Amino acid sequence: MVTGLINKRKISIAVADDSPIMRQMLSLLIEKDERFILVGVFENGSELISNIKEKRFSLSVCLLDIMMPIYNGIVTARILKVQYPELLIFGYSSFHEGPLVDEMYQNGAKRVFQKGKWTVTQLLDVIYEEYIDLN
Repeated sequence: MVTGLINKRKISIAVADDSPIMRQMLSLLIEKDERFILVGVFENGSELISNIKEKRFSLSVCLLDIMMPIYNGIVTARILKVQYPELLIFGYSSFHEGPLVDEMYQNGAKRVFQKGKWTVTQLLDVIYEEYIDLN
């Protein structure tokens, strides 16, 4: 069987979300998707940034919840855009518009997904297509 992944490397992705249920669900579904390699799942943006610096793993994409303690998605996106400008950042939240979503875009998010409107599979399809289009 021929797949669309021939001659294409897997996309490394990390997730930051303060909800244990969301982290578990995203982990399970990303790990089953042959297009991605899950390099880490973190409780907040501070933990994500610390792990990137300490482990020095290769990372292509981040999926950030907007509302998290310590470093929320907006602060995390701002820091990541400065320190890792090649990183593709996506946000997701229960909000679909408003000042927080606008701030995510202003701080480097390529797209912000509304929780409940997108399935994880749909979200990963869009992330994959956006990544491939830019690379």
